Amino acid sequence: MAKQQRGSTRTQTRPATPAPTSGKSSGQKSSGQKSSATWQPNRVSSTKKSSGPNRTALFTIGAIVVGVLIVAIVAINQLGGSKGTGANDPLITPGTANSTPATIPASGRTLGKADAKATIDLYGDFRCSACYTFTEMGTAAQVNNQLVATGQAKIVWHDFLVIDKDGTTASRDAANAAMCAADQNKFWTMHDWLYANQSPTESPDAFTLDRLVKIGQSAGMDMTTFEPCVRNGAHVAEILAEQKNIPTAVTGTPATIVNGALVNSTFAELQKAVNAANGASPAPSAS
Repeated sequence: MAKQQRGSTRTQTRPATPAPTSGKSSGQKSSGQKSSATWQPNRVSSTKKSSGPNRTALFTIGAIVVGVLIVAIVAINQLGGSKGTGANDPLITPGTANSTPATIPASGRTLGKADAKATIDLYGDFRCSACYTFTEMGTAAQVNNQLVATGQAKIVWHDFLVIDKDGTTASRDAANAAMCAADQNKFWTMHDWLYANQSPTESPDAFTLDRLVKIGQSAGMDMTTFEPCVRNGAHVAEILAEQKNIPTAVTGTPATIVNGALVNSTFAELQKAVNAANGASPAPSAS
């Protein structure tokens, strides 16, 4: 099996934010002759064609452009993010389509029924761009809806701080914020908010302490305990200790281990491994 790639090299996969457009048209006036009684806009004279733009065509084109923009904005909102985020950027609400379903039972960093036959150990970094792709572009939603919600598997999250190798502590601080949320049994809520507000360049500016506090507030945390937990790094020692126990097979993020065996982090491979753990024949995946 090929080694997994670290998430520090990013391929831009997020949809681009549509550029704002003006609602005004700067078309030239018609050069057709105007009669005081019967003149109509853009009507062609019997002796000379108008050189001005056809207003009906302009209105039609304008309506099409507006429609395309509306569709693009809706799609962006569904994905839950559209642009890079930094310390001073507005927060992005996670898209409904890719949010962790509230109907799935959760305990701390474990998602799913405790007695599920398959355990998916998920190793991730909240700054990792490949983890963003796994989380926001459909794979996580398929796993949650088809494997976890059905009771076939549970997911256990593990922090693997691969991006902090750039000398910063933003991955660690984001992991600590998620652990602070786990203290309120809202880890997966914070998980979704962190990925929605991750920087596409993996910049540490997206996860300053001030911004992590703001994210937690928007995510509905009890700030009387969440903010001091974040600012004081209450779970940092625990997170750093976990880095010493990363399985040798895990060389990058995201990484998935199903019942002790490393599995490629695609839905097809995860489904096959979960089916095997449940004693079922692998089902063909949708292409």
